[in-house]
Amino acid sequence: MKFIHAADSHLGNPFKGLDLELPAALKQLVQASTMHAFEKMITQALTAQVDFLVIAGDLYSATENSPKVQVFVHQQFERLNQANIPVYLSFGNHDFEADQHAHLPWPANVHVFSQDVATQRFTLASGERVALTGFSYQTPRQMQPVLTDFPVKSTTDDYHIGLYHGALGKAGDPYAPFTVQGLLTKRYDYWALGHIHVRQTLHEQPFIGYSGNLQGLNRKETGEKGYYLVTATQGKLVPVFQPSTVIRWEELVFTDSLNEDELLAQLAERDDQTPVFLTIQFTGQLDRAVIERLTSGVMLAKIRANLPANQWVVKLERRQAATTMLAADQIDQQFWHDALAQVLDDFDMGAHLPAQVPNVVREYYLSAAGKQALRDKMQQLLLERNM
Repeated sequence: MKFIHAADSHLGNPFKGLDLELPAALKQLVQASTMHAFEKMITQALTAQVDFLVIAGDLYSATENSPKVQVFVHQQFERLNQANIPVYLSFGNHDFEADQHAHLPWPANVHVFSQDVATQRFTLASGERVALTGFSYQTPRQMQPVLTDFPVKSTTDDYHIGLYHGALGKAGDPYAPFTVQGLLTKRYDYWALGHIHVRQTLHEQPFIGYSGNLQGLNRKETGEKGYYLVTATQGKLVPVFQPSTVIRWEELVFTDSLNEDELLAQLAERDDQTPVFLTIQFTGQLDRAVIERLTSGVMLAKIRANLPANQWVVKLERRQAATTMLAADQIDQQFWHDALAQVLDDFDMGAHLPAQVPNVVREYYLSAAGKQALRDKMQQLLLERNM
C-alpha cells in the first residue's frame, strides 16, 4: 500500500502585504505558488502510482473561493480520477463548510468527510483492507470533543488511518484538541494530522505527525515544505518527506559586520535552485557606517538592485545577541561555541512543549525564528550565570 498524506495547501491564499518593489515575475510566482506546489504533489501521486491521497484540512485558505481556484482544484482531482486514485478530504478551520458555498461538483473520486466523524472502508487491488476515519470543521473553531467519536481499530482491518485537523491541547481549546495518548488508544496504524504548518512528528510508530504545509505562506514559514509519501513496510506505515516548495522563505544570520558588496558576494555564492526570499539578520557588532546604511534603507536598496533573478531580500534587520563569554572567563572560546551549538542543535523543542501551550506559541518555537530566539535567550542566561 502506498498513499500521500498532505495538509494545509491553503489554495487561494492572497499573500497580502507583498513589497511594492517586488519584481512582477516574482510577485506572480508568489501568488501562484500554492497552486504550483499542489500541482507538483498531484503529479507525484500519478508518478508514484499511489493507492489514494488524504488531505487533512485547509485545502483552501478560505470558505469561499474564486472560480479560478475551484476550476484548478477540479482539474487536478480529475487527473487523479482518470488514474483511479481516490481522494479523501476533510475541511479545517480555514475552509470550514467550503463545499456548502458555491462550488463546482467534485469529481467522482473525491470523498469529503462531513462534520460527523465517519469511517470509509475499502479493499485495495493488493487485497489489503483499509479503514480511514475523519471529520470536517463546520465553524472556524472546533471546541467540542471529537476524538471520542473515533472508533477503535477493528480486527477485520489490515490498516486503520486517522485523518485529523487539530492541535495538542485540552478540552475547550479551539482546534479539536487532542493528546498523543488519546490517539494511541485507538490503535490506528497512522495518524495524518493537519493544522500545524511546521513538519512535526509526535510519535514514531505508529506514526502520528504533521506533514506541514505544501508551500510557506510568509517569511516566518521557513525551509523546505511538502508532504509525506507513505508506504506499507513489514506491516508498518512509514512516511518519507517529499518536497513541493515553489518559493522558499529563509532566514540568514550574520555575526560579522558586512557592507553591501561583501553581503552580495556571500549571496552570489549560494546555489539556489528554488527561488528564495531571504530575511537577513545581523547579530554582531556593526560598523557605524554599516548601521547608518542599514537603518536608512540604502543597504537594502543596493542589495535588491544587484540580486540574481531568483533571489529577493524581504528584510534586513539588526538584532543584538549574546554570543561570547566574558573576557575574564577562562573557557576557550571555540570550545564554548562548539559545546553550545551541540547542546542547542540536539534540543528538541517539540518534545518539551506541554499540550497546554497555545498553538501560536508552539508554531513560533518550532520555526527558525523561534529557535533562534530560544538560542539567544539560553546564551544570555548562561552568560549571566558566569558573571
